[in-house]
Amino acid sequence: MWLIGGGLILVGVIAMFVVLPAAMLKAMAPSLERRIAKLYPADSIVVQDLKALSFGLESKGAMQSRGNGALALTATELHWFQFAPECDLRIPRDNITRVDAVKWHLGKSVGRNLLFVAFTKDGKPDSIAWHVTHLEQWRSQLEPPRGDIVE
Repeated sequence: MWLIGGGLILVGVIAMFVVLPAAMLKAMAPSLERRIAKLYPADSIVVQDLKALSFGLESKGAMQSRGNGALALTATELHWFQFAPECDLRIPRDNITRVDAVKWHLGKSVGRNLLFVAFTKDGKPDSIAWHVTHLEQWRSQLEPPRGDIVE
């Protein structure tokens, strides 16, 4: 009998940590796509992720909660569209000072590398990190192009 009860608990845990989050992300996508489309023509988006997870702004401290949303990169800015509470963060590409892959940000991790972006806002340094799909694509698009070394 305990085997059946344990099986039901396992099914419940799987539903809570796998099925439910996947369904929530799928339900959020249309709203996030509309928010992006209001601001940017489709051909201006270099890369986007509708399933990004923010680990917070350094300037707001470690106690802030994570947030799901969309991350969009254009030729001129990196734009974070948080789903709930609905808020945006726009970072001009010229203000980005560092792009990296980190395991932790503000004491939080998901056990995989995060996209870390350091930038300046109103002349003050800040940073944020996201869990994104295709991390290396994001890094290659965000890092400044490296010219040939001439000696």
